[in-house]
Amino acid sequence: MRLSAEEQDATVELANIGISRAARQLSVLLDDEIRIGTPDVVLCESADEVVAALSHRPEEEVACVYQRLSGELMGQVVLLLAPRDTHALFHNLLGDGVMLHGVDVRAFEHEAMTELGNIIISSCVSAMADMLRQRIEVSIPRYSEARLDDLIEDGMSASRAALLIQARLQAAQREVDGVIALIFSASVAQQVLAAVRRITAS
Repeated sequence: MRLSAEEQDATVELANIGISRAARQLSVLLDDEIRIGTPDVVLCESADEVVAALSHRPEEEVACVYQRLSGELMGQVVLLLAPRDTHALFHNLLGDGVMLHGVDVRAFEHEAMTELGNIIISSCVSAMADMLRQRIEVSIPRYSEARLDDLIEDGMSASRAALLIQARLQAAQREVDGVIALIFSASVAQQVLAAVRRITAS
């Protein structure tokens, strides 16, 4: 499976549409400008290649909100953050001067990050589904902190080829940034590219 130059450009534009909507949601939640890196679209031959494309340090622990995609297009989408950034995001959402007593702060933080990730991911997937004219549903979000290679390999076969679409999100006024990534198997990637070709041809 190869991407033509036209398919590459069209898929990048599709990613821009979805990720821009996600960034707008995050901007409202944080009351901050969210900068978006140029989306990267790459065909990977294995889970190891997906991990390498996402990070130069696969053994590094990351915080991840993960959701499976189902319906007409199946795959997975992840929001990746450094664990330190989840703490910063949590306190930004909570507001200055709010003190929590008698609660498990870490559990509360994980719940807040799960809901935040769900909002961001759902916004992105909804925009892309509208553009592709495909029905895509997202599963209940799952939050995890683990090594990046363990997280990715847990969600896909180590030998399975995949289409990876990713972009970096960065808050302008805060030292918080993350990556949103969509991972489709080779067979589903063909469906994505066919839908992209229909859009560009119309």
